[in-house]
Amino acid sequence: MTVITRFAPSPTGSLHLGGARTALFNWLYAKNQGGKFLLRIEDTDLLRSKNEHKEQICDSLRWLNLHWDSDIVYQSKNVSEHVKIANLLLDKGLAYKCYCSVEDLKKEKEAALKKKIPYKYSGKCRNIKEPLSDKFVLRIKVPDTGLLKLQDRIQGSVTVDYNNLEDFIILRSDNTPTYMLAVVVDDYVMNISDIIRGDDHLTNTFKQIIIYNALEWKVPKFSHIPLIYGSDGSKLSKRHGAQSVLEYRKERFMPEALNNYLLRLGWGHKDKEFFSVDEAIKLFNIEGIGKSPSKFDKIKLESVNTYYFKRLKSEQVLNILSPKHKQNDSKKLLALIDLFKSRAENINDIEDGISYMQSDNIDRYSDDALKIINSADKKIMLDTINELEKISLWQATSIEEVIKSKVKKHNLKMFDIAAPIRASITGKTFSPSIFLVLEKLGKKVSIDRLKKNFD
Repeated sequence: MTVITRFAPSPTGSLHLGGARTALFNWLYAKNQGGKFLLRIEDTDLLRSKNEHKEQICDSLRWLNLHWDSDIVYQSKNVSEHVKIANLLLDKGLAYKCYCSVEDLKKEKEAALKKKIPYKYSGKCRNIKEPLSDKFVLRIKVPDTGLLKLQDRIQGSVTVDYNNLEDFIILRSDNTPTYMLAVVVDDYVMNISDIIRGDDHLTNTFKQIIIYNALEWKVPKFSHIPLIYGSDGSKLSKRHGAQSVLEYRKERFMPEALNNYLLRLGWGHKDKEFFSVDEAIKLFNIEGIGKSPSKFDKIKLESVNTYYFKRLKSEQVLNILSPKHKQNDSKKLLALIDLFKSRAENINDIEDGISYMQSDNIDRYSDDALKIINSADKKIMLDTINELEKISLWQATSIEEVIKSKVKKHNLKMFDIAAPIRASITGKTFSPSIFLVLEKLGKKVSIDRLKKNFD
């Protein structure tokens, strides 16, 4: 049987890390098994579903290279099938019309609260034969007794007593399906063989299995992934550094790095830390997913991003530069990339360097750079600048000789002269070899920047 997985987000918000990891695990498992990975947009919540969110979700998946097979399935287009199945259950006596009003249900809930017991619908409409009103919902008939068992591929054997489950609604009074029914029907129609999703769906799964059993449909294999939490163990949020997937793209993270980081959040293969796409597909398995929640660590994500970035060739870095930088001569850009690449941790570091190398002036000095400039000995700096102006062949070795001679003359450390020069030339306190930076920047621009701060 062909393995078919699916990712089924609701377009009520952006795709975040938890959803991205779920999509990644489904995609990897399908590819590992030679199967298919499908995308279903669960857009039946008409008030909250937005096309902009759907586009953001799809853009996020494309950026992560998690391409789905076949056309996107829209849940809203299957409503007639959902209603048909609901009425089939009604006709078979496996569902019933419930005429309880909001007030009726409120009274039941208040009574349960007084008794200090969990609320569960009483089922008082279960055996009504004659219609009481044109307004009703359809409820599934949950078996009265017995145990419902789930053999989850991650959580293991999980059992629920039918007595703890209520006759839940499958069709609303406006003739629209509930999530519970729609998901089951769609998964059945799409031939989904494996459902991999967050363990916050575990309760839903038992209700959905009841529908599968009532319809005598084969139940898919379920795998419930533990959720991702913040570093402090609380629910993951922006204060932990988490954000939507496309925000990471805006911050210039590499998709390969984000995928690798998400892969290692809850899954592992021996002591291996980094995986190519082919390795991830070959090695991924459900058994490697742990039962414990994962903790998000943005510093670790940045470290993983640096690992991938440092393995890019200069030509690859050139390809991912912002459009504003690509307007410049590619040979010159490659030379600058080569200059900054060894010290750069990400593309932003490269572009920061290119920016100050291709501008006549420094637009912004860091606070630390200004402190170094202001604390420098102005007389010594002017003496050094005067000697630099005398250099006829402007190259790193000549520049280094001049600066070293001034260090020796004034009985200083290299930092005392090189650091103010670096701060003045770059606006920062770190850079590649300042001698090489000066050479590449050119004599005129270099001297002009130095004089601006010390003349």
